[in-house]
Amino acid sequence: MSWEIDSLDKDHVIIGEDTQPRMEIKWTDSPEKFTLEKYLKNFIAQIQKKIKIKIYERPAPGSFKQTNQDLEFFFFSWESASSSGRGSLIFCSHCKKLSLIRFFSKSKTFDALQKSILLSYKDHSNDDHIYWRVFGLHFSTPHRFNMTDYSFKPGCYILNFDHKKTKLTIFSWGPALFLLSKTNLTTFATQRLSQLQGFAKSGVCKYGDCFQWNYRQGILKNSHTLPFLNRYSRYIVFRICQEKTSNRIIGVMVDSRKKFKHDLIKESIIGDI
Repeated sequence: MSWEIDSLDKDHVIIGEDTQPRMEIKWTDSPEKFTLEKYLKNFIAQIQKKIKIKIYERPAPGSFKQTNQDLEFFFFSWESASSSGRGSLIFCSHCKKLSLIRFFSKSKTFDALQKSILLSYKDHSNDDHIYWRVFGLHFSTPHRFNMTDYSFKPGCYILNFDHKKTKLTIFSWGPALFLLSKTNLTTFATQRLSQLQGFAKSGVCKYGDCFQWNYRQGILKNSHTLPFLNRYSRYIVFRICQEKTSNRIIGVMVDSRKKFKHDLIKESIIGDI
């Protein structure tokens, strides 16, 4: 419970405790046609060079009993100039992902925790979504969307995802009671996101009352009056609500080149309006 995310990127996450790293996970998709043994060697060589560690193969711990038949485990120890530990390479034969998990400790008292984490590890969900639980945010994204960047600043968290020129952005502001003490959700939204256009439609989502903007944004001001520029315009949907349990304001924005036909808002964090 004391572990927190220290660093997050589209292909890795580092989890720490009291400013010290405890675990790192790196993952990658495997090629369509490959030999696992050869690919593992290449992956290990790339990892050693990229994060400047030495990896030494180890046998599976005697107490480790594999329960997920889709996963193959390859155990190792590692060391760098300043630290060392143990870890595992994990290949999922179902989704064809290869993950590296390394722990920044090799004490015997840590073995049970490593085992628990490895046995609970999943590389994909059972449906079409990726589920996120980070800094109080609980949401999901369609698996085809990849995270491009994020910003975690006091009072404001933003995560950006995209897929084929469609962008999905998740916002979280807090504490909500303080931020909304002298204003309302629509005014708050237009103050934070000056690009919002038109009026918001009110409705109800799974968190309660919410407001939604829908509009088309051209590349130039008043470009909607020039039909030949319409193909360059983008369709914007933004929804905002107050999540009272966590005392946060939640927002979701979709920015797409094509008119929005699939409900990414509903598929991510806030339900029907």
